Amino acid sequence: MLNKICYFLLLTPLFSIGQSTLKGVISNAGDKEGIHVFNEAFQKYTITDEYGNFEILVNVNDVIAFSGIQYELKTVLITKKHIENSFLEVLLSEKVNELDEVIIGYQLTGDLSIDTKHIKTVVPMEIALTDSFRGLGNYNGTLPADGQSHVRNEVLSSRGGGINLMPLIGLLIPKKKPVTQGAMLGYSRNALVKYYGGDFFSGHLNMSKKDEERFIQFTELDSIIIVSLRKKSKFELLHRILQLREQFETSE
Repeated sequence: MLNKICYFLLLTPLFSIGQSTLKGVISNAGDKEGIHVFNEAFQKYTITDEYGNFEILVNVNDVIAFSGIQYELKTVLITKKHIENSFLEVLLSEKVNELDEVIIGYQLTGDLSIDTKHIKTVVPMEIALTDSFRGLGNYNGTLPADGQSHVRNEVLSSRGGGINLMPLIGLLIPKKKPVTQGAMLGYSRNALVKYYGGDFFSGHLNMSKKDEERFIQFTELDSIIIVSLRKKSKFELLHRILQLREQFETSE
């Protein structure tokens, strides 16, 4: 038992020696307060002060994401030089102002019991065609042979001593492999906590527990959210979540 304790004490400094507190500043001239700084490796985040200053725990090869409503998402790979300097200056790209999108039709509220009543469905073509021919009745007889009936292949018929090459030709034609897509990132309350830490909703999003599921319903159909999930980009997902948080009205 004593040997195990000594072995653990020897390893502890090795695990902690790579972690460093990195100080930095957002060097933009505009508003730089409230910029989210996130380290996925440690699931740690912080927010810049009014001067753009921040501190965060990092290790070499960690990727730090910077996300702000008025700025484009930026990621920085932490190098040994950053650790040695203990300082990081970051210049963010300002987001280009875009015209407000025009929403035609029903606007989602985030309440599924209400939104599902306003969803319009489209009947697939094959079902629509089937409905169009209903009422014609069923014909159980035998249709007479005519010019449109089955054509017999006399040339390749085995009766004439020929060889049916069609099965062989079928074997020679390469089959298309089905296209498989990799699994998307999950999108749920538990999935976001797994990606960004246990205090993601209460600390990062400043949201009460009773609003968490409402927020998931409010954001899960967002096109940018879906693209981020398909790309498996947790940074882009986080950036979009923070944008949508500004539009979400809490119950308090």
